[in-house]
Amino acid sequence: MQLTQFERACAAVIAIAALGAQVIQTGLDLSDGMGLLESLWRQARYFTVLMVVTTGVTFAAMALRNAHRSAGWMTAVTSWIVMVGIVYHALLAADHNPTGIRAVINEIQHTAVPIATLVFWAMFSPKAGLSFKAPLVWVACPLGYSVYAMIRGLFDGKFPYFFLNPETTGWLGVLAYMVGLGALFYVAGALMVLASRRAAR
Repeated sequence: MQLTQFERACAAVIAIAALGAQVIQTGLDLSDGMGLLESLWRQARYFTVLMVVTTGVTFAAMALRNAHRSAGWMTAVTSWIVMVGIVYHALLAADHNPTGIRAVINEIQHTAVPIATLVFWAMFSPKAGLSFKAPLVWVACPLGYSVYAMIRGLFDGKFPYFFLNPETTGWLGVLAYMVGLGALFYVAGALMVLASRRAAR
């Protein structure tokens, strides 16, 4: 299904905001003396960055192809990036105080892009054909990321989030957080499926 001109413009703005934030972040890393590969590898440690890039690429593809993505993919991406914002503001924001341009990038990643994506999904994205089994598949993304992040951390000693650090939280604590976050991601996805079904009717 093709986008309207307004939808295409909105998709382009979201893509520019999401991907532009990562380009600026990379530039800041390079100015701090990091190499390009080092910067990209460091950024790839964070779920926020991976989901912001996923969101940016999704909207860029829509704008360039002038076509909506499938209901399943758009709902999955929206649930992931919205949960990025929720988890950040609920668990991490109090201990994270960037300044200057880094604070602007942080707000784009954790507030502006999640809200804009949710609004775009609610107003424009196709919603027909979703089932409550779909969020069970979507949860594989954050859970798979958690395993990846912990494996990285065990090798280099750097864990991206306190709740994925078995050295401070303990393995049972990490498992509890993973189960809890998995449940939250499923609930978020299921609520979006419910909203999609009502909207489709």
